[in-house]
Order: sequence, then C-alpha cells, then structure tokens
Amino acid sequence: MENECITVTIDRVTFCNEQTGYYVLKASSRQHPQGVTVVGNFGYIQPGEEIRVYGTWACHPNFGMQFQAMKFTILKPATLKGIEKYLGSGLIKGIGPVTARKLVETFGLETLEVIENSPDKLAECPGIGPGKAEKIASGWFLQRSIQDIMIFLQGHGISPAYATRIYRKYDREAVRKVSENPYILAHEVPGMGFKKADSIAAEFGITGNDPRRVKAGILFLLSTITKDGHLFLKEEELLRMTGEMLGSGEDDDITTALRELAAEKKIVVRDFRQEQLFYLPTSYRAEEGSAVLVKKLAARNREVPREKIISVLEEALASHGLHLSEIQQLAVETSLKKSFVIITGGPGTGKTTTLKAVVSAHKAMGNRVLLASPTGRAAKRLSEVSGFAALTIHRLLEYSPQEKGFRRNRQLPLDCDTLVVDEASMVDMNLFYSLVQAVPEHASLILVGDADQLPSVGPGLVLNELISSKAVPVVTLDTIFRQAESSNIVKNAHLINHGQMPQLLVPDGQNQSDCYFVAAEEPDKVIALLKNVVQKSLPARFQYDPVNDIQVLTPMNRGKLGAASLNGILQEILNPPGQGRNEIEHLSRVFRAGDKVIQLRNNYDLEVFNGDIGIISDIMPEDQEALIDFPQGRVTFQAADFIDLAHAYAVTVHKSQGSEYPAVILIASTQHYMMLQRNLLYTGLTRARKTMVFLGSRKAIAIAVNNNRIKMRNTILASLLTQ
Repeated sequence: MENECITVTIDRVTFCNEQTGYYVLKASSRQHPQGVTVVGNFGYIQPGEEIRVYGTWACHPNFGMQFQAMKFTILKPATLKGIEKYLGSGLIKGIGPVTARKLVETFGLETLEVIENSPDKLAECPGIGPGKAEKIASGWFLQRSIQDIMIFLQGHGISPAYATRIYRKYDREAVRKVSENPYILAHEVPGMGFKKADSIAAEFGITGNDPRRVKAGILFLLSTITKDGHLFLKEEELLRMTGEMLGSGEDDDITTALRELAAEKKIVVRDFRQEQLFYLPTSYRAEEGSAVLVKKLAARNREVPREKIISVLEEALASHGLHLSEIQQLAVETSLKKSFVIITGGPGTGKTTTLKAVVSAHKAMGNRVLLASPTGRAAKRLSEVSGFAALTIHRLLEYSPQEKGFRRNRQLPLDCDTLVVDEASMVDMNLFYSLVQAVPEHASLILVGDADQLPSVGPGLVLNELISSKAVPVVTLDTIFRQAESSNIVKNAHLINHGQMPQLLVPDGQNQSDCYFVAAEEPDKVIALLKNVVQKSLPARFQYDPVNDIQVLTPMNRGKLGAASLNGILQEILNPPGQGRNEIEHLSRVFRAGDKVIQLRNNYDLEVFNGDIGIISDIMPEDQEALIDFPQGRVTFQAADFIDLAHAYAVTVHKSQGSEYPAVILIASTQHYMMLQRNLLYTGLTRARKTMVFLGSRKAIAIAVNNNRIKMRNTILASLLTQ
C-alpha cells in the first residue's frame, strides 16, 4: 500500500504504553465521520489534539482496519470544542473539564495562546488565582517540552521509536541538550549515527570546521572503530579518517580539537614506539589495566606437592571415568600449579574432556570453582558438557543497570578459588578487563578456547594476544582423538585450518557422512535448494526440527544471500502468518509468535546480550510487547526494544560464535567475496555438532580456504605484557 496522509482529531486514547510511546487512538475527521483507529509510536499525546498522520492502512485480524502511523505532526486545536476537550483531558496539572470550560469561555480561540505566552492573564479567569495560574503555566511547559522533542526529532527524519528513546534518556532536558549539541545523539543514543546528528546540527549553523563538529567527529570515529575490533587509531589514521568524514582536510583544526579533547580527558594519547595512539578512555583503561593485572596474575605460582597433584588427578579421572593423553594431563597439572593458564586446540582434540578433568581436579583439591562463557548458549552448552553449573560472564559479574556497571570488581571479587572461562576467543578487551578485575588475589584463571576461530565481535584480540605474548602458560591440544577421526566435520576443519580444500561429499542417498556439499552457483538456485534442505531433506533424513535444530549461517548481513534477506524467506516457509498467531510490525519487519530471533546489542536492563538467540513464545499486539524465551529465561520485550532485535533463522557466522547447533547450513557464494576468509569458513564449520551442509560453489570455498589474510586489529596488549 502507498503511504497516505490523514488529519484527525483525537477523541480518546484506548491504549497507551508510556515507556515506549505506543498508542491506540480513536479519532474522527471530516473524511471519517464514523471514526478511525490510529496506531503507532506518538510519544505523548492527548484527546482533543489535532494531528496530521502519515502512514498506511492495514487490517488487523482481531481489531479490523487501522491506520498505522509512520510519522505525525501535532496541530493546535482550531475550534472552541477542540480546545476545551484538549485542555480538559488531564493533559495539564491544574486543569480539569470544569476549568477548561471556564478558560474557553473567558479567552475563546486565544486560550492556548494566553497559556503559552501570557500566563499571568490566566488570573483574569473566574476561579483561577495566581497560584493556580502558575501551576497551569508550569504544567503546560512540561507538556510542550515533551511534544517539542518528539516533533523536533521527527522533523529531522528520526523515527518515533528513536525519538521516544531520546526523550527517555534526557527527559525534559532533551530539547535543550539536543539543540545545544546535537552530536550527543551520535555517541550517547544507541543506533543513532554521526550523519543524522550532523544533519540536525546543520540546522543550528554548526557546519564545516566548527570545533563542536570536529570534536564530535573524532569521538564518533573512536567509538565506531571498536566495531571493527580496534582499540585505538594512530595519528595518521585519525587525521585522514576525520578529514574524510567531515569533508575537510584542515589538519590544524583536527589537531587543535585532539589537544582540547585530551585536556578535557575525553580521549587518551599514548606514546608508543615513536607514534601517538589515540584511545577513548574506556578502551585505554581496558588494555592498560588488563596488562597490569595479567602480569600480577601470571607471576603467582601455586606451591602444590607433586604427590598431591597425582592424587587429585587420579581421583578426578576415576570419578568421571576419564582417560587423558599426556598433553591433556599436562593441561590439568599446569592449571593446578599456575595462577593463569590457557588451554587451546581445534575440534576433536579433547578440549571438552580436558575441561571436565580440570574442573574435577580443582574440586578434588578443595577449590571453589566457577564456570562461565560469553553467551547464554555457550554457558548452557558448558553446563551440559562439564556436568557443572555455568553462567554467562555478565551474570557471573552481576551487572547492575542502576549502577551501569558490574558489581563484582576489585572491591567485591568473585567468591571462588578457580575461575574457568570457555569460548575465550569471544571475549573482547572491555569484558576481559572486567573479568580479571573480579578474580580474587588468591584465585587462578583458566581460559579455554580455539585461537583459530574468528576473533571477538567487540574490540581487541585478547586470546591471540595473550598466547603470542608468551607471558602466560599455554597448553595446546594438537592430537585428534580416535573417536573424532571418523568425523568429516573434524577432518575438514583441520584441512581448512591448514589451507587445504575440505572433502566435499555430494549427498546421493547411499554414502553416509556428517558433512555434505550441495552445489549451486546462482543466488536463486541457492535459495531454492536452501528451502528444500531446511524444510524437507534434513528433517526427513535426520528428524531435525527446522527451527530449533537447524541453523543457517552466511558470511554477511546484506545482499540476496545475506542474513536479512534469507530471514524473510525462511520465516515465510517455517513460521507463516496463521490464525491465532499474534504478530507485531516494527520498522518494516514482522515479528510473529514462534519466530527465532537474535539480540544485536547488549541490553543490561533486560539481561539480554549481543548474540543471544531466543524463540518468541507470545506477542501482545495491544500492549506492543513480546515474550521471548532465551537460554537464560523468559524476557518481556517492549516496542522500543525491538530496534535491537532481528530474526535468526539465518545469522552471520560472526553472530554464531560460541554456539553449537545439531545441524548447520553454511552459504558459500562468490557474492560474499569480501568476507570469504579461512577463519570464517573454519568457524562456521565448527558450529555444527552432528551435520554440516555447505551450500553454494566450490570456487567460493576455495577462495575462503586460500585467504588467510587476517585483518589486523589495533591493539598492543601483547607488547604491554612483554615490556
């Protein structure tokens, strides 16, 4: 349907979610004398107001025809009846229906003008003294400030959902703060970018090399580089990138802004090997602080008699019926003697068995052991394979939304003697710093992970830097165990890791394998085969549930074979609209009960974190809320929270880190040429627990295998550890 514009007067509000600004309105107009239902994010709005609404018509399965608002403009009531209804709706403290009638009788069509511009005249109305006049004036100011920010932001192309977020953050100060410095939106409100803030700033004459614009550009750059894994920018990089973003090559202005930002302690400058490195303070503290704490941790050894180590090792092995190789035993012994150890290795090398033995040995030693993983799925899997309870790192460190930080730190360390962290390749610099701060001075830290996987989504290259520094003991499990030798998933993972083509078995109904290749060159052919494999082939042959057991992975979000496009296709076949299956539309996406979804950003208030995957159990359309089952429990999402949610029938390989799935279908297409790398292919393959299907072209797989150019990240943790 095409967008339409209707002008209506609000008769009543039938539903309002004050947190999200979502409203269901009953309204009327000349074109719709019988009334019309208008729904959407309006922020704050009242009966009697006249609004011009832009949007589309839609038929709700339960509530009939509704006009869905995309944006709106508030018009002042133009009739005496409208003004009276508007003021008498409870909009302003001090004005009820009776007072509203008296005001309109006294001031007529000028009533709103008097309240806004000449509030002292209100005392001329019978029954209103100076005290009540002042109360009405302050109530009017509050309401106008709410409406002003909503109208102001939407006038600059910001959606009502983002406008509501901004108002919730800054409250009645929103108009002033945004007007004084629109650039605060770029780095203080999730989802807003520099370009949007820049367009608003231009309205206030902040352009070119205005110091506010230059400083904002620098801060925005230093915050966005963390998304590419960097902790800092070198001076040459920062000058070039800032100049390109601002459209100005004036290095002097940028240098002056850098000097002022450093003086204001908004950035940190480090002199390193005859270069200057520019950090945000949080990134600097995380890298510098981690280096200091790791040195202290690694310097401590435990005096444990050899006889005691042998005794507890035998006890741990006997209690679980475990058999360890020499290198696995070395890993357990090292973890008992050292305060910091890294255990690494590829698939099939016995990391899980070693981890279980490590935990059992430490418990036999009488140590209090805590286990953690970066994501909910990884923590759940760690609990299952180890036999011991595990938490996400965020839950372990007890994040407090009120304090905007972790409760567990140097002042209140974790209550343990041994901390084991699995899937350590996923841990970024900031989270690692929070983690090592919470390790008690007497305790040991054990990191378990595969250094050949994709690096963390967040900044830094923690596991690789720790290993390359040689400042921490590392035990590398490099022997593939006999039971894993029969797995083509394991064989292919090691072939790929050594730069060799995997063995690509085409399914023929005769030969059994856990790793298959389905050939398709053209995107349309890939999509047709994907539908068949997800809906029919894998469920029929292996009894997999298409939603819960099968995960489609792809290198990118964009493009015809990107996660966004594939999710629309897979939702249509796996969870189509149906009677009684509630749904909600948000930013042109439809979320439906039964959908598989993924969280895209950390939400500490809801305790849902980047990469968490869940299933929508129910949706309440009137409340604009959804109940989503995540591994850590059921969470209620409101309309404003949907900004950070996406469908997860298909996800990028990066987002799949730390998770394992019974069956994985990995899209390999030359369309994703820029993302085809060896560690990406390796990571995608090792997400499959039982069955792996490569779907695409041999050429794309070959490109990925031969591309071992790992994108460098700006971090010097290894250097700091060896100084």
